[in-house]
Amino acid sequence: MTQEIIDELLDAITILLDDLKDIQENSYHMDELMNQLELRVNDVEINILGLEQNAQNLNEKLSQVLECVMSRAKEEITDYKAIS
Repeated sequence: MTQEIIDELLDAITILLDDLKDIQENSYHMDELMNQLELRVNDVEINILGLEQNAQNLNEKLSQVLECVMSRAKEEITDYKAIS
């Protein structure tokens, strides 16, 4: 092999090593981004579960209020019939 071919091979190897280093750094960056995304997804899941629980609690309270209103309406109808 001539010195020129050896120098070209060394340059090519150096470029490949630099590219490999860039790929590795980008891989680490992608891992960090994926971890951040997973954390955000977990936060969203927690928020959704909280919203579901709040909706269920509201539904229960509305049912209680409706029950109370219906009970009072029945009492008023009964009282009205008794007066008539």
